[in-house]
Amino acid sequence: MGDKEDRLLKLETDMAYLQDTVAQLNDIVVAQQAMMMKLEKQNEALNRRIEDLDTEARPNRKPPHY
Repeated sequence: MGDKEDRLLKLETDMAYLQDTVAQLNDIVVAQQAMMMKLEKQNEALNRRIEDLDTEARPNRKPPHY
């Protein structure tokens, strides 16, 4: 093989590894996005529960200093 063919083969090999790495990173980003969306929904649900519990624990009463 000539020098140009060797260089081309190396570039093609490097490109294949880079494409594989990008695909793997993309899969990780997609999984993290799905996890973030799930955690945001759980956080919202927990916040609603806390607000509901707080409202139930303290009905509309005047504070003791009134």
